[in-house]
Amino acid sequence: MAAARMGAANGGSDVVVRRSTGEFETNPDGFQTPEWADVTSVVPFRLGGANRGGAGTRPATIGTTEVSLAVRVGSFPHDVDAGDGLQDGDYIDIVAGENEGLVLLVVEGDWQDQATARRVPVVTVQRPEEWA
Repeated sequence: MAAARMGAANGGSDVVVRRSTGEFETNPDGFQTPEWADVTSVVPFRLGGANRGGAGTRPATIGTTEVSLAVRVGSFPHDVDAGDGLQDGDYIDIVAGENEGLVLLVVEGDWQDQATARRVPVVTVQRPEEWA
């Protein structure tokens, strides 16, 4: 039932999970940009609110200002675990659905036992410039 509510065709989203390789590539103008690897192909996804009983925000420092970021739940099909699996710091690029263009950061990629979906806490982040 959880999978039936995921994906752009079912009112959710389709996403690609990306991870920084730690490497840089030099573009024709001589500027270096971070390199990204796709962890998944396009997979169904559902962006939800906060987990029951979970903290709805997490602190972050932007410049010298302390702010609170909304922590939401991203749900993948229970069998999504491509490559090295979802990891803390992976980026989720929503490529289709109501939130197309939104980029999320996986706060904690740990998995749980006997789950109907792979649920991970996420926060919204700015789209990396090199993805343009």
